[in-house]
Amino acid sequence: MAQFLGRDQLESTLHSSMVLSHSDIKGLEGELKVGDLLAKYLPDDTYVIAHPSIGKYDPDFLIISPRYGFRLLEVKNWSINNISNVYSNGAMKIASIEQTRNPLNQVKKHIDEFNGYLKSLKISTLGDSYKLVGFSVIHIGFNRSDIQQKISNWNSMNRESFFKHHLFADQLNNNLDYLLEKATKYTIYDRRIMLSPATLQQIVESVTISDEITNDNPKEVSNKLNKFDEELAELKNQFASIKSDNVEQVKEPISPSPVTTNQEKPTAEQTLGSRQRRGKQKKNKASFVPAIVLVAILGIGAAWLFLPSVKSDTTKPNEEVQTTKKGKEVSDDKDTQNAQETQKTPNTVNEQPVNSDTNEQDSTTESAVSNSAYTNVTDLTTNARLGDYVELEVTVQQFTYDQGSGTKFLILGDSQTQMDGVIFKGTDVPFISQGETYKFKGEFNEYKGKEELIINSVE
Repeated sequence: MAQFLGRDQLESTLHSSMVLSHSDIKGLEGELKVGDLLAKYLPDDTYVIAHPSIGKYDPDFLIISPRYGFRLLEVKNWSINNISNVYSNGAMKIASIEQTRNPLNQVKKHIDEFNGYLKSLKISTLGDSYKLVGFSVIHIGFNRSDIQQKISNWNSMNRESFFKHHLFADQLNNNLDYLLEKATKYTIYDRRIMLSPATLQQIVESVTISDEITNDNPKEVSNKLNKFDEELAELKNQFASIKSDNVEQVKEPISPSPVTTNQEKPTAEQTLGSRQRRGKQKKNKASFVPAIVLVAILGIGAAWLFLPSVKSDTTKPNEEVQTTKKGKEVSDDKDTQNAQETQKTPNTVNEQPVNSDTNEQDSTTESAVSNSAYTNVTDLTTNARLGDYVELEVTVQQFTYDQGSGTKFLILGDSQTQMDGVIFKGTDVPFISQGETYKFKGEFNEYKGKEELIINSVE
């Protein structure tokens, strides 16, 4: 039985569900169920960590195994009846909202951040950590056979690739360790020990559990609400007191306030009272109503600024794929691409039918560069000029990562024509899988007499 870290936090958040929506509760129940099954069926030397804090995002689970390294997991508690289409790149169309969601892309976003996190630990015995990181989506809401009916017309290659990184409720059994081991783009030829006990322990001890399973603790939210109610009640009492004072003001003349030489520093309540008294000397009863209403409105607005927005991505498909932080990351990525692509015009990407073998993007709207777009290497090398900013939709034939420089080297093309692609360190791109087709944008250039594409954007 594996060691399950972070279970108490999940259970505590679930049981304190007074501020959680129904969909949030369903998602937490799904995560808790998956975590218990992972702990039950994975070996004793394996760690299951819920919501590890590894950067801007936290995945639902991190698996650490001494035999195959690390696996990042995204849990979805969706109903099969609410999935109308399935695409070979992992995207699924949600019937209730007529929108496409891609949990596979969601979990891939964690890979580069986690790799950076591992490097920050500066563990010399870790080696090439990039090749030790795999990923998978676990659908706890239905079985593998349910999804097979929706992809029955796919070719064998697309089906195999899909099931490599998608696991289902009926697969969370004694075969789970083997399935997670295979959930990587790097082939593992043996079951040798990749992480020594000392290295594994050092990594486990460095990982902390995220405190943002929801964006705020339910107990803290309750306390803020109670404080807000108390402040609102105090405002009402003050308003009632002012009305009463104004009635007396009509009957009695106002005498000037005496001047004192040794005046103590007034408290906040005394200051408020003195301001009210000065107001009574100058204004009639009606003038106090707008002022108090304004104070009440400002108080309500300030209180609500501190109320949390609950993270809901892990629970409900018709909500955004990411939390507020994740949504910001997507926005930042798009801003980066806009800065690199100086001229764009709108372009709509149509979704493929359910049994399509063609990769489908999550977004329904993309932007196309005004420069030439190519669908094969031959057209690009024949028509483009060196220095042109181009767009090339092509398959990744080979992918290598240089750990020393942080540069990614690709061979793009088909069996007939190929060219090199280079992604320098610091370029923000999604996780790239060998054999998959992507839309690359960048500068067509030449290095040592050989043509290449310097890539700065990948879709």
